[in-house]
Amino acid sequence: MNCIIIDDEATARAIILHLATNIPSLNVLEEFPNAMQAIKYLNQNEVDLIFLDIHMPDFTGFDFIQTLKNPPKIILTTSDAQFAIEAFEYECMLDYLVKPIALPRFEKAIQKANS
Repeated sequence: MNCIIIDDEATARAIILHLATNIPSLNVLEEFPNAMQAIKYLNQNEVDLIFLDIHMPDFTGFDFIQTLKNPPKIILTTSDAQFAIEAFEYECMLDYLVKPIALPRFEKAIQKANS
């Protein structure tokens, strides 16, 4: 499953990338520090799954989702648990992971993506 990571924090991107290396079915194609760069990428490339932070400068994760015509599956990765109900208003939303993310919880989210 081809995926990308969008998070303004380099450490958070590195952690998600590390977790993804434990899942043979995941193929991280790219990682982005902001939504604008990811939009440019998605205009020319297709992915199956996006790991997306909510709080980013200039463009929130929710703003990003609203720009996508046919969004792939999305797993939110955030340090803020208060947006979970709002997140599931989006049909593309697969899971909501609160940082710090433990491997067992990450694996559970990927199982949802694979089903």
